[in-house]
Amino acid sequence: MCKFLSIILTFFNLGLTIEKINLPSQAFNEWEVLQNDKTWIGWTEFENYPICKSERILNHSFNEVSRVIENKEKYPDIFERITQVKLYEKDIIHVYLDMPFPISSRDYIVKYEISETIRYKEFYFYSVNHPNSIQFKGAIRLPNAGGKWILEKLDNKQTKVTYMWNGQLLGDFPDWALTKAWVEQGEEVLEWLNSALNRSI
Repeated sequence: MCKFLSIILTFFNLGLTIEKINLPSQAFNEWEVLQNDKTWIGWTEFENYPICKSERILNHSFNEVSRVIENKEKYPDIFERITQVKLYEKDIIHVYLDMPFPISSRDYIVKYEISETIRYKEFYFYSVNHPNSIQFKGAIRLPNAGGKWILEKLDNKQTKVTYMWNGQLLGDFPDWALTKAWVEQGEEVLEWLNSALNRSI
């Protein structure tokens, strides 16, 4: 009970507001397939949010992939659309996304939670409002940002990487272009991750 109260008081002291969204489990299989290639990409409507998922097997070890994903300050060197990050706490990151013209840039603040077993590791992230957050000029805030990275160790040299995210883009982004944007994002993110691993970032 004391531990629970301590956690509650900590959140009040930090002034954090949490906007957690639920995501489909690994067993969920009602995806609309958008791409079935080296990178598999699909999406589904889940609890009123468009949840997207991309999967790919990378020829890198479980620990190598985990190390790169955990290194949040290096995200601008890994993911090309992320041009700025600000770390408010070791597990709370503010991300600025440079979107292609004429789409306005986006930003979001998320908190990471990590869970792992011998063969699996999951990085779940969800939106928070932080009292010390800055405002990126001209960026549209994504208040319901959320998703997860799931790593599955296949052997000592291969890892299955799953990236799941809330596909909401809000603002001036046209609905008819969403599925194309989701395919592009799902492909890019895993390709950039693989390239970073090849460069040993």
